[in-house]
Amino acid sequence: MAAPNPDADPGTPDDLPDDAVEARWADIVAQLGPLDGPDAPEHGASSGSSSPPTGGPAPAGDDPPVAAGPAAAPVAGQGPRDWPATPEVDALDEADSHFVPPEPEPLLSRDPLLTMAWSVVAAVPILTVVLVVVRALVPALHLPGWLGPVGGGLFLAAVAVLLWRMPHHRDPEDDGTGAVV
Repeated sequence: MAAPNPDADPGTPDDLPDDAVEARWADIVAQLGPLDGPDAPEHGASSGSSSPPTGGPAPAGDDPPVAAGPAAAPVAGQGPRDWPATPEVDALDEADSHFVPPEPEPLLSRDPLLTMAWSVVAAVPILTVVLVVVRALVPALHLPGWLGPVGGGLFLAAVAVLLWRMPHHRDPEDDGTGAVV
């Protein structure tokens, strides 16, 4: 049973009884019919339907039935890649699909000073956080007073080495400003 309309006037009865609503709903569903393929009937009234034919007179007091349109059959679409390929196109696709990137440079460069500077720049902040957490968990732990200034000095020296070793001039053979594709 349908829930009553809270906005309706309390003195007016419902428009249709529940049996009429169910019958109308069954008629609408029967007119739609199966919509799942190209062999669906054009005017989807099934054989067990109690609805009048589309061209027949409508029952008194009801809205005229909605004529079901023909079901659209799925069409195999022609997309931008649905064209017969020529041998030249196949050869180009084959060449594009077998791209092998060049070998990357080694992670640790050949310059030990740069490797050591990067290691210090990464390790000093990590060790500082670890020591602060350990000191908070173990209050009896005594750290020497010179450890902070030495760590800070090493960090600043490593950053200075990295800035000093940066390239100062652009390569004259490098004409582009972006990535090479």
